[in-house]
Amino acid sequence: MKKIKKLLCVFMSVLIVCCFCTSLTGQAVSFTPNFEINSAACVLINTDTGDILYEKNADVQYMPGSLVQIMETALILEKYTDLNTQIVCDSELVKRYQNTEYPDDLRYADIYEGDVLTVEELLYAVMLTSSCEASVLLANHYGNGSVASFVDMMNAKAKEIGCTQTNFTNVTGIYDIAQQTTARDMTKITQYALSVSKFLNFASAVSYAPETQNSERHKMDEWIWTHSNAMMQENSAYYLEGVKGIKTANLNQQGRNIVCQGTKDGNTFLVVLLAAPFTDTEGVLKYYHMTDASDLLKWVFAHFNYQTILSESTELGQITVQNGDGVDYVLVRPAKSFMSLWYDGADINSIVQEIQLEDNVSAPVEQGEKLGTVTLKFSGQELAVIDLVSTSSVELSQRKYYLALAKHFPHTEWMTRAIFLSVILCAVYLVLCIYAHVLYTQKPKVPEPVHLQPRASAVKKEAEKSRKKK
Repeated sequence: MKKIKKLLCVFMSVLIVCCFCTSLTGQAVSFTPNFEINSAACVLINTDTGDILYEKNADVQYMPGSLVQIMETALILEKYTDLNTQIVCDSELVKRYQNTEYPDDLRYADIYEGDVLTVEELLYAVMLTSSCEASVLLANHYGNGSVASFVDMMNAKAKEIGCTQTNFTNVTGIYDIAQQTTARDMTKITQYALSVSKFLNFASAVSYAPETQNSERHKMDEWIWTHSNAMMQENSAYYLEGVKGIKTANLNQQGRNIVCQGTKDGNTFLVVLLAAPFTDTEGVLKYYHMTDASDLLKWVFAHFNYQTILSESTELGQITVQNGDGVDYVLVRPAKSFMSLWYDGADINSIVQEIQLEDNVSAPVEQGEKLGTVTLKFSGQELAVIDLVSTSSVELSQRKYYLALAKHFPHTEWMTRAIFLSVILCAVYLVLCIYAHVLYTQKPKVPEPVHLQPRASAVKKEAEKSRKKK
């Protein structure tokens, strides 16, 4: 009965989250826990929404150690589907990738020369025990006889998923100053891995026993691999209900790393911790990566819940509407509600609303039309930018429209263009007139025609003149 109630609770939580999934469009604000995080770098993320709830030195590079095997496993599961392929252990091949300078960085799964294991079995060895034998055998097989080629495939995938500060050089996780990543990049890699079918089956198994019959050196009923994350072991002091895998790593020259997933009430979180010290200030051996992960998960389990930050029914202002039919304004509200996973130690009333509304709005206005935005901020960090829409429609008044058109026509662009065109035409006309006048005044005058009289008339006139003299 208790199990049924628990399942019902989880189902209802998931249903509630799904109902508001479309509202979770912003980046959740990063909060600071009230306890010390000993690990050098950290990211705590809600994998349901992608919101980072806490981070520390998230972009500082550290060596990933055997966390590289998260990428190796995901890449194999994504590209190759036949997990029943058998691979024979070549101990000489494995020895080539055992750096004797840092032997304590390597982990083993008691796989010996001549052992035959399936790809599936080797992947369990990699994810549960960080087996250097299994990781080399798999990389060599899927790198077509070259571990280096497989490492190149891992680097290509890292770039593809957006990692900018990650470089892989080996698949065992052994110390190499050139092999670097960050807590943020490791978060991206793990999210990619979790999207790959069957990955979580390998990453969250508490234990696994290979079934393929092997050499007499193994007692098959005793050959069992147990997950290195003690938070999954019920008899461990670090046990925490709801925790799954995913991977641990140890580097003597740097510290302990861990990536683990925790789920409660339908909410799933991912913790990435890098470079936790091996000892306290007095030199006492510590497992700070486990305690840090446990403290962070307990913190989000106890103090975070979904809250409505801004309801879609909230009226956030009004805008003047020109030429409205009987109405000269419209109210605005958020286009949708905004919910976020919120820390109960933070005052939700401290969230600042920065509202920007459009100017010179004219009718008609449709109900639901975007008329502005509201930006939600907390402690200077942006939570979300949400559209503001009209709560009602405003019809256009034809009388107001034409009156406004007549009133503003002298100031419109068309009027400006008309005046400009008129000035140009007048100037052209004036130039033509001047040009015509100049041509007229400079035209040479035509002399008057000389009219010749007939010869008989001229003789007659001369005779008359002579008579008068006499």
